[in-house]
Parts: sequence; C-alpha cells; structure tokens
Amino acid sequence: MKNNKIYLQLFLMFVVATAVILIFTSGSSYFGKTFNESQDFKRDSERLVSELSQNLFNVPTEQDFEGALTVSEEEIYSYRTHYGSLAEQIQNIKEQYKGDIEVAQDSDVIEVLEQERDSKIEDIRKNFEDDDYVKSKIIAIKKKAIQEELKNINSERKNTLSQYSHFAYEFTDEKTGEVYRNGDVDEQAVFENTFNNVGKDFNSNYTIHFSDHDNLGIIRDSYTLDRDLKSISGVVTVPKSWFDNSYLGTDKKAFNIIKYIYYGIVLAGIISFVLLMTYLEPTREHFNRKFPLRDQFERLPIDIRIVAMVIVAYFAIITNEMFIRSIQSQVYITGRYSQIIDLFITGIISFVFIAAVIFMIVSIVESLKNERDLEKIWPQTFSSQVVDAAKSMFENRSVGMQSLILLTVVFLGGFGLAVVMATASGGVFFFYMFLFVVFFLPTLYIFMRRMGYLNRIMKHTEDMANGRLTKDLKVKGKSPLASHARNLNGLREGVRTSMNEQAKSEQMKTELITNVSHDLRTPLTSIITYTDLLKNPSISEEERSKYIGILDAKSNRLKTLIEDLFEVSKMASGNIEISKQRIDLAQLLQQAAGEHGEDFATANLDLRVNISEQPIYAYVDGQKWWRVIDNLIVNARKYSLEGTRVYVNLKLVDGNAELTVKNVAKYELYEEASQLIERFKRADTSRHTEGSGLGLAIAQSIVDLHGGQLEIAVDGDLFKVTVSVQTEK
Repeated sequence: MKNNKIYLQLFLMFVVATAVILIFTSGSSYFGKTFNESQDFKRDSERLVSELSQNLFNVPTEQDFEGALTVSEEEIYSYRTHYGSLAEQIQNIKEQYKGDIEVAQDSDVIEVLEQERDSKIEDIRKNFEDDDYVKSKIIAIKKKAIQEELKNINSERKNTLSQYSHFAYEFTDEKTGEVYRNGDVDEQAVFENTFNNVGKDFNSNYTIHFSDHDNLGIIRDSYTLDRDLKSISGVVTVPKSWFDNSYLGTDKKAFNIIKYIYYGIVLAGIISFVLLMTYLEPTREHFNRKFPLRDQFERLPIDIRIVAMVIVAYFAIITNEMFIRSIQSQVYITGRYSQIIDLFITGIISFVFIAAVIFMIVSIVESLKNERDLEKIWPQTFSSQVVDAAKSMFENRSVGMQSLILLTVVFLGGFGLAVVMATASGGVFFFYMFLFVVFFLPTLYIFMRRMGYLNRIMKHTEDMANGRLTKDLKVKGKSPLASHARNLNGLREGVRTSMNEQAKSEQMKTELITNVSHDLRTPLTSIITYTDLLKNPSISEEERSKYIGILDAKSNRLKTLIEDLFEVSKMASGNIEISKQRIDLAQLLQQAAGEHGEDFATANLDLRVNISEQPIYAYVDGQKWWRVIDNLIVNARKYSLEGTRVYVNLKLVDGNAELTVKNVAKYELYEEASQLIERFKRADTSRHTEGSGLGLAIAQSIVDLHGGQLEIAVDGDLFKVTVSVQTEK
C-alpha cells in the first residue's frame, strides 16, 4: 500500500512537471492563440510572399543574363589548351582512332572513321587559329546554361503557384502599375496580411553555373545575376470558401485539438499539484528510502551528485518535450502503431527521468542537512580535489606550466585534426601540417623523452626499494625530473649510509651483549665460587675473612656495573630529570681533582690541573656535572701509562667553558675515537681492568642533556677528551 502511494505521488509529480514544461515550451505557441496566429500559418504566408517575389514578381528573362555572354582572353586560352598543346591534342586524336581503323575490315567504315578523325583535328586547328571560333563555342555553352536556368525558374514558378493555390493575393508594382492577382481578395477571408515593398525584403538574385562536358576549361564557371528588384505591395488572404477544402482547414482542426489537449494537461497539472499539497502530500520519509542505486549515488562527492542531477534534469526536460511532441504527432497522424509505441516509450522514459530527479534532490537535500557546515562539505567535493590537484601541480611552477602547455598542444592537435577531417580543405590541411611539424612533433618528442627519463627514475627507485643500490642516476638538464634525479641520488647515498650505520649498529649490539655478559659474569662467577668455598666448615677464620672481603668487593663491583647500566639506559631514553643551578665549574673541578690526587700518586701518575683564577659560572646540574668530571678523571687514571703526566685544563673559549683531559694511554688504541664513547667500549680490549666501559657513555649523555659537546681525539697513544658547555651570560 505504501509503495502504491509513492508511485501515485510520482505520477502526479510527473503530470505537474509535464504541465510546467509544456507552459514554457510548446504551449506558448498554442495558449491564447488562434490558428491564424500560429507560427506555422505565419511561416506559410511569409514563404508564399517570398516565393512569389522570387518566381512571379521578379522572374528574370533571357535579356537579364546578357551580361554573362562575354568571353575573356583567359577563358579562350583555357578552353583552347585544356587538353594540351596543338601537337599533343592532334596526337591524342590520332591515337584514339588508330586502333579502331586498324581493326575495321570494311573500307566504308574506315572512311567514316578517318573523316571523324580529320574533322576533329580540323576543329582543334581552328581552336588554335581563330579566337572568334572559340568565343562562339563558349557563348553557345553559356546560352545553353541560361536556357536551362530559365526552364528551371519557370518550373519552380508553376510549383509555387500550385502549392499556394489556396491563398488569394493581389500585388501591384509601384513603378509600372502592373497587377499580380490570384482569386478575390475582397471575398470574406479567414486570414489577411498586408505586405509593402516586397522586392526589397527578399533576395531574388540568381546564380548560373556553367559546365561543358566536352571541355572543362572555362575559367569563369558561374555568373550571378545582380539587378534592381521591383518594389511590390499588396495583400494576401485565405478566402473562407477556399479554407475548408485546403490542407489549412485540416491543420486548423489539428491545431485546435492540440490546444485543447494542452489545456487539459495544464488543468491536470493544477489538479495534481493540489492533490500533492493536500490529500497526497509527500513526506521526506516517503522518498528517503535506501536502495542499492541510491547507495551508489551517495558515494559520489556532493558536487558530482549535483551535476549529475542537473544532467538528468536536462534529459528529463528533453524526453518530456519528446513526449509532448508525440502527443502532437498523434493528432496529425492517427492510427499508426509506431506513433502509439513512440508515445508510450517516451512517456515511460520521461517518467523515469523525472522520478530519478526527485530522488536525487531528496538525497542531496538530506546530505546537506546532515552536514550544514560548508567548511566541512568543501573538502568532500570533487571540486576541492581538482583545486588541490591544480595547486599540487603548480607547487613546482615549472612542472605545472609544462604540463599545461603539453595538454594544450595535445588538445589543439586533436581539435585541429577534427577540423581538417570536417572541412577536407587542402589549405587547412597544409596549415595543420605546418603546425603539426613545427609544434606538435617537437612537443611529442619532448614528452616521450621526459616519459622515458621518468621511467628510468622509477626503475631506479624500484631498485632502491628492493635494496639494490645501483650506480648514480644520470642527471640531464635542469628540468624538475633532473632535480628529482639529483635528489634521488642523494637519497641513495643516504640509504647506503643508513645501511652501513644499521650494519654497524647490529655489530655494536652484538658487542654490547657480549661485553655486558662478560662484565657481569666475571664478578658473579667470583661471588658464586667464594660462596661455595665459605660452605666448607674446615676452612680457617683467616681464609673465611679473606673470602668475605673478596665477596664484598665483587658484590660492590656488580652493584656498580648494574647501577651504571641503568643510569646510561635512563639517559639514552630521556627518562631522567636535571636540576640546573648556577655552579662555579672551576671550584667543582678543583674539588674533584683534590679527591683523586692521592689515587694518581699511588698509580705513579703526575696529575697537572690548570684552572682559571677567575670563577667560571654555568647553569648545570651540579651532581650530574660532577659525574662527568669524575668519570673523565677516573678514566684517565685507569688507562694512563705509568710514569706519565695527565693534564686537566678548564678555560673560557668564545663564551663556553672548555674542560680538557689529556693522557698517554696504557694500552694501544685500536678503536676509532668515536667508538670509545659507545657503551661497554674500553681501551683495554682484553678487559683486564675494572672499568665498566660506561664512563664515557654516561659523560656523553650528561653533556648532551646540558646542550654541550663532548669530543674525543686520538693521536697515537695520546688520548684527549674535550667537554664544552655554555657559561652564564
């Protein structure tokens, strides 16, 4: 029941739409008008006057074409030499008859052929000897053409008078007083129209085309008759007694029937509109139903849907006009099944299009209601995508302009080809070929070269994506593609470096695990061993005290290693806070050096500390910075060669506090300077010292947290660490 109501509502909407379209299209020719006011009737009467002016009032005579009976020197020359020179034409005639004469057996036939041949040769000789002889031939051709044209004019005149025999007219030549009359214009008429100066309103010129099937060499192949036309005024009527017996009576009946049908359609439209506004008022829920085709439609961007709706509405109007014309055809041509089928088909198609427009409008309105913010709607439109694509294309102006020029040339090339095919003109063809060679071919070559270059770049990129770092891509010119190739080469080097760094990182990770395992296992093994020894009840108290001391030292060693590992991990992950204060770095270094002075003396090392006499203030975390200084000094004590000097300097350099620690290494330094900062890296590769290998790594992390720099330099056995941090401004 609900579906039936929807179909009824759609049908009423179809009727309303048909009535509205009818009012603004065909209806304007019928509503409030009589048959005499119809466009067809007016067109017939005006065509009558035009053809009367052409074929009755201003009929040309043979004397009017006397101007065409002139012959120029060019025409004589063209006629004479059309088939070649005198010798060539005579030779051609002889060749034409030679075969026939040789084949002929009868002497009489041979004689006739020879006479024809000699006659034609004589005619050709006269053509080249006598201009008047040629002129008479050309004039004869033109006279024949004029007679043919006059015969056609007379035939056309008869056809005109026969075709419009149901019109009565009376026209007078204003200059000569000559009267042209048909029927009685004073008789009661159903139509009357007055015309003044008819000859001036209609073109009555004639053009005669000359042709000669025997000789096509006439230069002037046409003649246009240009003359002063008669000024004719008069009246045209359709007598009532003639009207009903002519096709006009039938047309009038058909006109009135169509008019009443149109009035009925408009009335039906009004009734349908009233029903839709009252009893059968459609609601949004009726037409807001979901179905597969609508789901597909709503997946489109909103602006594409609006354009699609406009296009469908246009076809709805076109098919509805076809439906209305089919109704009109039924009045003029009745009883034909083809006309009935056309009416039925166009009506269904128009109904489907109008229903589609209604559902499209409902869908679009619903979408706009759900999203009223235009700023949110715009990004969802296809137009925004086009605008974004255009902006992206012109982000590199060179690429944008080259693409635009290429598209323009291709479009004009295709358009030019279409024009050449349509006109089939030799001049247009050669002009197009000139543009094709000068513009299109070079553009095509540039395009193909750029596409080839682009393909090579894409292949190079694919190789990089698959890990095949081939040789550098050749950079050609200064185009955007060349710039892209240059950037791709740089990216390739970056990928190569990254892969090297990754391999290095994997190696360092392996070494890190190995070193951590070694450094943790060593004290842990000692702890396990001496713990087992303590379980033996037969050991002496002196041995027990010794074992407990070793366990205490190894436990502290293990604790220090684990604490250092946790600390450097926290620093690397950034999960550590620093509390900066105004600290005198000179005083801090003096305290650290004082604490380790005795250790250096015990290790047979000479510690030389050079500190500025003036305070050097900086905003640092005092505890963390103390750890940096302590790690560097302890590191120097552990790894310095006995009997050598260790230099520690602190000074101001370009507004920065610069701490330098220099010593001569106890062990040969095989590692690169930068690798000594890595975790668990030690100059003692045999790992016989008690260092954790984290001292420099911790110092590096603390310096980084303070925005400073830590640099290591190795020159032979000379080891140098430089730390700089910004001082107080």
